[in-house]
Amino acid sequence: MRGMVTGPLRILCALVALVLAGTTAAPAAMAESGRRLVLGRISNEPHKHMEQMRAMAGYLAEQLADQGVSGVDVVFAESPTRMLGLLHEGRIDLFSETAFVALEFISANMAKPLLREWKKGAPEYHSVILVRRDSGLTALSELVGGKFAFEDSGSTSGYLMPRAALEEAGLQLAALTDPRNPTPDNMLGYGFAQGEINVIAWVNRGLADAGAISNLDWEDPDTAPARLKDELHILHETEPVIRSLFMARRSLDDELCARISALLEHMHESPEGRAVLKKYYKVARYDRIEGDARTGLEAARAIWRRHREHSD
Repeated sequence: MRGMVTGPLRILCALVALVLAGTTAAPAAMAESGRRLVLGRISNEPHKHMEQMRAMAGYLAEQLADQGVSGVDVVFAESPTRMLGLLHEGRIDLFSETAFVALEFISANMAKPLLREWKKGAPEYHSVILVRRDSGLTALSELVGGKFAFEDSGSTSGYLMPRAALEEAGLQLAALTDPRNPTPDNMLGYGFAQGEINVIAWVNRGLADAGAISNLDWEDPDTAPARLKDELHILHETEPVIRSLFMARRSLDDELCARISALLEHMHESPEGRAVLKKYYKVARYDRIEGDARTGLEAARAIWRRHREHSD
């Protein structure tokens, strides 16, 4: 998973926004016509994503040839900070991203959302906070003095959303360098289990009193095997947020963006398009950011803002 969208990235976002406020973008239409586009992704393990990325890049190149696009390349950024730099340099044009990282790029005026992405077939998702069935816990407030297992610091559903829910419940969180360390008085200690199944295992084995994963992972028997789930139950569920967004570099030509959006929006209607979507992170379809998609994005934005305020 990616690193948390705070600290250096937030500072860089602010600096980029200040720089852009005092500059004027060059005309884009000529620059975008007759050149190669770049599809990007944040990953420090490119080999795990190359097949998916090339499938989408090839489809876009074929479908956009009549728009003067000669091809679509694939570029990886090892971190959100590096992605922001590549966007600023105009070296990445299109990418998919979860809401919280996307909102950082939007706030820096470096990217714009084009469509909602139904990644792994889901238009939205939420977090579930799990406890043992025999714990006797009935409310988040009862976790004070205990320990909590998050997935990792870059996870939307395994960290940012459940942390916001815990803080809204009035809990003060304290990071523990080791899950076996004692929790400070009147606080909730937490650690990162580094994986959904590890969160479940920590709660099962008593290393944590509660833990959080996404509802999609909870419903996936490969991630949450029945033999482990039988010992747990859901204490709390967060409000749903938008699952993923297909984004464009902020300065990418609006007419080209409109063409790309129209192409993606109808992609699921053809066998060829569905085959590519399946390869590209099992996306079911793309749709416009309106109605429940807009609601899901605004829900994510509200949590993102609270997290930034708490971190400042």
